Amino acid sequence: MIATHHEYRGYVFTIEYLAQEPVYAVEFPDFREIITSGETLAEAFAHACEALDVHLESMQKLNMIPPKPKLALVIENV
Repeated sequence: MIATHHEYRGYVFTIEYLAQEPVYAVEFPDFREIITSGETLAEAFAHACEALDVHLESMQKLNMIPPKPKLALVIENV
């Protein structure tokens, strides 16, 4: 399994390479209900950002408070 970790709007998500269709699947630890994917890494990233935007906007319209992020990306110089 090959996976990359990304952060958008303070939330971390994982894009995992799969050897089947769709090729790249996205997982949000803070939002299990968000399901998206893409045929390329770039497409999966764009879909993830769009899905998070729509989800947070929906939560706001419903007067729901989004959860605090569980994870953070840490960048280290080696």
